[in-house]
Amino acid sequence: MADTLAATQDHPRRTIAVIDGNSLMHRAFHAIRQPMTAPDGRATNALFGFFNMFIKLVESFSPDGVICAFDKGKPQVRINMLPQYKAQRPPMDESLHEQFPMVKDLLRALDVPVVELEGWEGDDILGTLAHRGEAEGYDMLLFTGDRDMYQLATDHVRIVATKKGVSDVSIMTPESVDDLYHGVTPKLVPDFYGLKGDTSDNIPGVPGIGPKKAAALIVQYGSLDNVIAHADEVKGKMGENLRAHVDDALLSRKVATIRTDAPLDVNLADAKFPTFDPAEVAKAFSALGFTGMTQRLVRLGGYDVPQEQAAPSLALPEPLFGDAAEKCLDAAVADGSWVAAALERPDAKRGQQTALFDETPTVLWVATAEDLLRFAGDAATSALARLAREGRLAAGDVKALLHEVCPMDSAEEALVAPKDMDAARLFDCGVAGYLLDSDSGHFSVEELYQNPRVLGGTLPEATDDAPAAAIEAVAALALMPRLAELLEKDGSDGLFRKVEMPLLLVLLEMERTGLHADPERLREQSDALGAEIGRMVAEIHAAAGEDFNIDSPRQLSHVLFDVWGLPTQGLKKTRKGFYSTNAKVIEGFAEGGYEASKYVREVLDYRERAKIKNTYLDALPQLIRRDGRIHTTLNQTVAATGRLSSSDPNLQNIPTRSELGHRVRTAFTVPEDCVFLACDYSQIELRLLAHLSGDEHLVAAFNEGADFHRATAARVFGVPVEEVTPQLRSRAKAVNFGIVYGQQAYGLASSLKIPRAEAQEMIDRYFEAYPGVRAYLDQSIAFARKNGYAITMYGRKRHIKDINSRNFQLRSFAERTAMNHPMQGTAADIIKIAMTRVPSRLREEGLRSKLVLQIHDELDFEVPKDEIDALSELVRDTMQGVAKLRVPLLADVSYGKNWAEAK
Repeated sequence: MADTLAATQDHPRRTIAVIDGNSLMHRAFHAIRQPMTAPDGRATNALFGFFNMFIKLVESFSPDGVICAFDKGKPQVRINMLPQYKAQRPPMDESLHEQFPMVKDLLRALDVPVVELEGWEGDDILGTLAHRGEAEGYDMLLFTGDRDMYQLATDHVRIVATKKGVSDVSIMTPESVDDLYHGVTPKLVPDFYGLKGDTSDNIPGVPGIGPKKAAALIVQYGSLDNVIAHADEVKGKMGENLRAHVDDALLSRKVATIRTDAPLDVNLADAKFPTFDPAEVAKAFSALGFTGMTQRLVRLGGYDVPQEQAAPSLALPEPLFGDAAEKCLDAAVADGSWVAAALERPDAKRGQQTALFDETPTVLWVATAEDLLRFAGDAATSALARLAREGRLAAGDVKALLHEVCPMDSAEEALVAPKDMDAARLFDCGVAGYLLDSDSGHFSVEELYQNPRVLGGTLPEATDDAPAAAIEAVAALALMPRLAELLEKDGSDGLFRKVEMPLLLVLLEMERTGLHADPERLREQSDALGAEIGRMVAEIHAAAGEDFNIDSPRQLSHVLFDVWGLPTQGLKKTRKGFYSTNAKVIEGFAEGGYEASKYVREVLDYRERAKIKNTYLDALPQLIRRDGRIHTTLNQTVAATGRLSSSDPNLQNIPTRSELGHRVRTAFTVPEDCVFLACDYSQIELRLLAHLSGDEHLVAAFNEGADFHRATAARVFGVPVEEVTPQLRSRAKAVNFGIVYGQQAYGLASSLKIPRAEAQEMIDRYFEAYPGVRAYLDQSIAFARKNGYAITMYGRKRHIKDINSRNFQLRSFAERTAMNHPMQGTAADIIKIAMTRVPSRLREEGLRSKLVLQIHDELDFEVPKDEIDALSELVRDTMQGVAKLRVPLLADVSYGKNWAEAK
């Protein structure tokens, strides 16, 4: 020890980082789900995430050398011990599989050694290098997402563990491993796995012993061997299992033990970083479109980036305060310059009322072309109100920003009304990014700025002097011209300017208006449903002969399959070792004619009631604000189809056809002198299918004004219209809507509960009856294959990355999207256009009626009783006048004293 210390003092230990390539590639792939492709079409999302982690590793730890280990071939070393090792794992996703050769090529371009050994796992390579490195006097960093690697932690071997996604890491030392496992030290981690097993790797362990019990036993007795030696002292079922599975425990420990003796031909002294050729790195990474990342990597090596390859690195000017900031804002407003703004305030859900932040003054950061401005307190709200009225304002989320001066709670004063703002002077970066690629789900300013398809730039770390909001404001202003350019190239600028930005102001006003709600009615319903649930729980427990937690999948699985004896043939166990109890599994048992079917039905009914009670009846009263209303947030960038979504609370998910959903809707009331009025498009997607396909029979069916589903039934089943039974009409209706959604025989068979062959025959008959539909759907798929996207009548694109995938399931889903998007996306466009026109007409006509909610193809209003006829005519006329189709575009009006009665 003394010799080691002396050597360390004379020659500081070098640090070598060893990356678990397989673990990090999988993590990166699943963390970055937006489609990313190289210019040649190959997927690159896992590569992008992997090398972002690589850069953070080097920047955070400055290792002297970097090595990357990968699995190679089957893990034969462990299969020899345990034949079923990892046998249950599904094949690797094709788009991930094709990125493994690419990541190795890129690592070689960075001059990072890639280490593989046939039959050995990357874990064992890391273990061997860690053991060897420590013995040779190095400090070793093992970069991985696998917890079983914690057994390698020593004073000179640290585990850099990825905890969530690709950016959140923790440093595991012997002490932190001990803390995590409540007394289990790194050397005892294999013993711990010997008891608890590892379902992800098919390591059995001892049945019934989970992580807490495993840790407790090992801490109590000191090791797995001692636990086995004292197995007779362990009471109950756990003791029985332990005594019966001693061999399984010992084998599991052996399989879970990381090997440190892999025959590697690696000289750690040769592991140095950075030693790469910057020109080669720039060429390799730029070829994949990773412009910003290329810049960061080249700079890691201490090299300058060639100007033509440089991506924008955001620079923040010194902020201006007080009078200087006010004068700069005056000038920007006066000359009509675009500015960007962001709020700095405590973390909270978007759209919460500003009263929540009274204790901490709001700080507004404003970026102009040359300067960065800071406003605090009243000056912040005053500056934002002025920008909303007079300026040209860009932001990452404009609507959330504007709620600072137009609060959701209408009991609070609005400094600016939506009607006093001009959509042409607003630019929402998130909405722009959404229109460019609605499936990506990554529309924050930071994500867009770093996206290689947008800017591929880098953002500085936030500091006290330059907080995240300041960086966001400057980045949003830099993004705006680039996003505008991309929208124009994409053909989406018209949708952005004419639909989405005007809609943003409509949504701002709707969110402030909210829905009137009756808290007492909600509480009464909650109490009544609670009593009903209590009776059901008692009946289910009685049928099981034991008390158990119905909400626990494990306990319910025990009752369903062990107590009630339902068959398990064809069912798969979950990773935790019990049969699934999801709705799809047990609904079959509820209708399967088993002795326990009525109890299974009761379980399903219990679940429905518990969800309604917890999600709505108990939660909604807490969300009623001072104005007596519930204010949902309507999101423009969530649903990839183009539809709006609702959140905090989600009012679109209240069941529409169930008696329980109807009950909840009765609590959404209106003032005494008003009615709740709903106007929704009739069969809009089917009408759009008729229009887009041009099928003469489909068009005729709608133009004749007959019952469309009866007309379809007559054609599909070859009977006169007057002889169509309710059952045949119901089946035709299922086929009609199924075709719109690209449904195949399997899905139709499941929904109608008929044999698959019969479902296929119905679909075939449908296409014989409407041949133009088949031709149109085929054309839609061919268009998507050629162009990589589907498109609506109004130019809304949905990029479909898997349309040419070799994976059948991915390709099939992509084809259904290609068939459906022109109808569903166009329906979303039409209702959005209607929403922008209706409020303008309300103002023009001087009506007091208010648009309060939008759900799919329906607009909902709070209407004074003396305006019912005028509003009905206005909204119906406006909605029907949005588009001229080959068939009538119809909208139906209904109303009542609450939401339930209106529908």
